[in-house]
Amino acid sequence: FEDDLVDMEPDFNFVHGQMAYDIRKQGELWPRPKSTYEYMKSREKRNSELENLHGSRGGSGRDIRESLQLMENIQKIAGTRPLGEHATMKDWEDDSTNELEALAMMRHFGMMSMAIDSLHVQPEVKPPEGPIQIITNGRKQFPLITDPEFFKPRKIPRKKN
Repeated sequence: FEDDLVDMEPDFNFVHGQMAYDIRKQGELWPRPKSTYEYMKSREKRNSELENLHGSRGGSGRDIRESLQLMENIQKIAGTRPLGEHATMKDWEDDSTNELEALAMMRHFGMMSMAIDSLHVQPEVKPPEGPIQIITNGRKQFPLITDPEFFKPRKIPRKKN
């Protein structure tokens, strides 16, 4: 009975936690006091002054690390380096494996998104057995009709005079 009642009113949820979450989310969208924006402006100004004084926090070291991690992923895909070995600056300057790595990346990514790992192999879906099956989606059930004869129009019997 309760499930049917909740299904009739999808926007209403009896769970108090959900209602508290909605109220908290709504509170985040309320305008902030003016002092918050002033503080953010002064902090941004202070950070830019410190950056000019000391240089950026990340620097080129972070960029080099990110580039080497990218190089490791490419080498892992291409198989040009034994597994577990880290990329070095020598690999960055080495041009001998560029073509092999480019081909491996094209084969690996192909039409896929640029995800870190390749997609999992999808299991084969076997065709349904029998002309009519009952499919369950949560609490709801509906028939799946796979018999093509079911949808062919039949002759309508006509009365004879």
